Amino acid sequence: MNKKVSKYFSYKKAFTLSEVLVTLVIIGVVAVMTVPVIMQSTGRHEYVSRLKKAHSVLGQALTRIAMQEGLPNGDYSYIQEDENGIFFDLFSQVVDPIKICRDGETGCIFSSLTQLNGSSTSYPSSYSLITKDGMSYGWNKGTCSEIGLSAEDEANCVGSFIVDINGFGNPNRFGYDIFFFAVIDQKGLVAAGSGNESQDCSRSNKGMTCAAKVISTANIDYL
Repeated sequence: MNKKVSKYFSYKKAFTLSEVLVTLVIIGVVAVMTVPVIMQSTGRHEYVSRLKKAHSVLGQALTRIAMQEGLPNGDYSYIQEDENGIFFDLFSQVVDPIKICRDGETGCIFSSLTQLNGSSTSYPSSYSLITKDGMSYGWNKGTCSEIGLSAEDEANCVGSFIVDINGFGNPNRFGYDIFFFAVIDQKGLVAAGSGNESQDCSRSNKGMTCAAKVISTANIDYL
């Protein structure tokens, strides 16, 4: 090795310990700032996917019930005519639940919930069930107010579903993991908020009308 090369290698330096530590601190600060945002975004994306799945499950269930009963698709007048539990029994047969709660039994869906604005509330559901994917569905005949339907849809509403897309997982909050769907005679399944999808879908309101907004935008951007 000649003298010039030998001199070059003898004077070449690596990073000092202080420089390495400063770099690690910067990386740590960036991680602390960005990881929660990434995790929150990932969680919201998962909730959007689960809501869309629930929407599909409910729509397919209504179609299958109509086929089994020999009814025209969209004719839900029989729900109004029958006792509340009859439709729920038909629904439970087509979604293959792992647990069914009838006549006020507990253990399928929370009764104590939180509105989007943080206020505590409750939503009655005499009939509910849990499916294999961990979602909870509650059924209420004739309960269609406050979920953002058009005047026409509310007049023709025969009942509504409350869906907890992560079952007993937190936060049990309207517009986050709790959403609503209505069954409209001669129309079928309608997501809450379809009459005005941003009606109360904000942190200052209840959040009962967020299903249509989340499905149409594929995003939970109001939290």
